[in-house]
Amino acid sequence: MAVKTILGFDCGNSSYRVVLGKYDGERIITEVIDQIPNDMIKVGNYYYWDILRIFSDFKQILKRLVLQGEKIDSIGICTWGVDFALFDKKGNMLNNPLAYRNVFGEAYISKLTTKDRKDMFQNTGILCDKINSVYLLEGMKEEMPDIYELSDKLLMIPDILNYMLTGRFFNEPSEFSTTQLMNVKSKEVSEFVCHERNIKKELFQEIGRHGELIGVLLEDIKEEIGVDYDIPVVCVPSHDTAAAVLAVPAMEEHFAFISSGTWSLIGTELKEPILSDEVYQANLTNELGAFHTITLLKNGAGMFMIQKIKKEYELDVKKEVSWTDIMELSNSYQEEHTPLIDINDIRFFHPRKMGKEIWSYLKETKQADGEFLWNTVVRAVYASMACSYAITVNDMQNVTKKSFDSIYIVGGGAKNEIVNQMTADCTGKKVIACIGESTAMGNIAAQLKYFDTSLGVKDIRKIVKNSVHMKSYSTNKDTSYLVDCYKKLSEKEWMIQ
Repeated sequence: MAVKTILGFDCGNSSYRVVLGKYDGERIITEVIDQIPNDMIKVGNYYYWDILRIFSDFKQILKRLVLQGEKIDSIGICTWGVDFALFDKKGNMLNNPLAYRNVFGEAYISKLTTKDRKDMFQNTGILCDKINSVYLLEGMKEEMPDIYELSDKLLMIPDILNYMLTGRFFNEPSEFSTTQLMNVKSKEVSEFVCHERNIKKELFQEIGRHGELIGVLLEDIKEEIGVDYDIPVVCVPSHDTAAAVLAVPAMEEHFAFISSGTWSLIGTELKEPILSDEVYQANLTNELGAFHTITLLKNGAGMFMIQKIKKEYELDVKKEVSWTDIMELSNSYQEEHTPLIDINDIRFFHPRKMGKEIWSYLKETKQADGEFLWNTVVRAVYASMACSYAITVNDMQNVTKKSFDSIYIVGGGAKNEIVNQMTADCTGKKVIACIGESTAMGNIAAQLKYFDTSLGVKDIRKIVKNSVHMKSYSTNKDTSYLVDCYKKLSEKEWMIQ
């Protein structure tokens, strides 16, 4: 295969990145072309995403690459899950996408009985969660009835960008599975959920296949960026977790992964979903992964907490600080007892002041007193993340009846050496941090299927393994006692001695 120049757009909650990949037939060499901050925008009572700015910035970066002489062979789009916008019959976007941290979905999930929740899980493979698109959509019916009544199509965030680039309405499967409106076993829209939740099935579009063409850039965009050739836009695993898991350089059949970003997705890859009571009780969920695989995982709190703390700390010290500075704060904590918080407690979902909320929790559980200390807060978050990971990995081993020798960490959080080492200590397993743009790497690697249809998932992972830098962490000390403490804390059985 001749060298291919492949573009991966990775749009996350805190920033969006354009990554250029050069594939020479054996490995992919990546370069981050640009990274632009992203955040929710509050207007009135609601949080929105500025999708038009994101799209405009992406076009400007495309134009810059063309001016630099790059000939782009294909493009793929990845973003976070669950968020969407509605469109009318003529293809006009009716609303900026609402952000999943709006709370009006809670009212609808709170009405579900235990049986309702179990039925939803059995018919979709997905656990009920307040951020799932189905409950946000129900909220829109009441909060924004005029928009819902006019709606004819629903597009997820990456689907919106694909539509803006190609003019084609299309639902990508891994992203769509995060809605809880798809049956991950049949890989089709769930008739059961549409009926039970009174959702118009007609909102949903053709479900695509990874590695196949969505469309080519629209003529006006080609003219705007200065190209006279067609650029294919390829269907990739658009949910950033699915793309990141494809970029796990694991050669073994059974492995555990942690996709560490704004959220922490802890899971393993399967060929078929598991809908057992054990999976349900362990709060694990079955999302669609790359090329018809299933990612059995738990969606837990991630780097969002520490991102909020970093911003608050910068305001407190009145200067910008690096992530190294934040890790040094954690290392400066030298007390005998490691502070812990239940990182998945609803109070940490989107508090006005994350640091103060954590300190209040530590005081309530008698793990802190006196003046507020930043190093204690940071240490509590890092240690609690590692404990949470350990519990989930153990749950996955129990429900799959498989044992994992290694845990692969991908995503931005793979750079956090403190959490990586704590995870190795808490789990007693080898932790392999995959340094680099994992979501973009999975995005770019998936596009290779468009050029060579013979490639399978294992072939793609071999290419990824040749392309990424890895760092291993072995257990330094047994901290399983911390995991036991965390479990009691999360189960409200905490008692400070």
